Amino acid sequence: MTWQFASFTWPNSAEQMQRSAESVLSQVSNQISQSIGRMQALKGRVAFSRHGLSNDAEALLDLRRQLDDLLMFGQVLCVHPYQHGVGSQSEHGHYLSPDEATIVLQTKLKDAADKYHPKGDLHVLCWMIAENTLGSFAQATNNLYQVVNVPELGLVSRRVNKEQSLQADKMTKPDTIVQPRFKPSAHINPEPVRLVERWQGAQIAQLESLAGDRQTPVDKLASLAVKRSAMLDTWSQNINALKQSGINLHKFEASGRADVIAAKLQKSQPPKQGHGYTFACLFISNKPLTFLSELFV
Repeated sequence: MTWQFASFTWPNSAEQMQRSAESVLSQVSNQISQSIGRMQALKGRVAFSRHGLSNDAEALLDLRRQLDDLLMFGQVLCVHPYQHGVGSQSEHGHYLSPDEATIVLQTKLKDAADKYHPKGDLHVLCWMIAENTLGSFAQATNNLYQVVNVPELGLVSRRVNKEQSLQADKMTKPDTIVQPRFKPSAHINPEPVRLVERWQGAQIAQLESLAGDRQTPVDKLASLAVKRSAMLDTWSQNINALKQSGINLHKFEASGRADVIAAKLQKSQPPKQGHGYTFACLFISNKPLTFLSELFV
């Protein structure tokens, strides 16, 4: 088989899809016009009322503001063994004790040279995970990240899990890969195919929508009611499941100016020195951190 010169030609496969789709879609505008005309003729004969729970729901709309208030504006400062100049490193891994983590936090609260150093009266909440084995540290960071997705906590969780796997793989030497590397299998979509997928995909979506009219409006409303009930049950179950997470950590709370909080941290009693794997997360805000404070009691 030799290399052949080729010119751009629109594929028959795409042309056939377009013709098939437009054989129906070209009639949509006329059908919509006729439907609107019929609806206009019936407009004066139909009366619609509000949902039976609409008034009760409207009285609770302030819950949205209350939920937004829980999303406090502030700063998050994380301390863990994998930060440069923070933890210690040996051939066996990375380490950071609770005492060392506390010292780093109190020192950083005094760091006026940092242009983002928090100012004014502050509310501070600190969570600390302290474990004595890499395995338990991996489990603890992963469990907490499932509940509170602080980005750097996720980074630590992935890093710890990777370190666990590396310890098991230290004695193996993989074969050298010949360059360039194969990429994982995925949809092959260079520009012409990408455009076809966007435009003809939209046409097919319209066909799917029209095909959905095999259900009457009453059937659709009944289906929607079942779906709404199922989603309400799912949301309630997810919230209740989150309440039963059963995660434990060490907690520190204080308020005042940054230097005052640093002094309180210095006098605090962190977990015992025997814990060599520590992650600490400091939440800082000018307003009370009510939700985060109540999350662990």
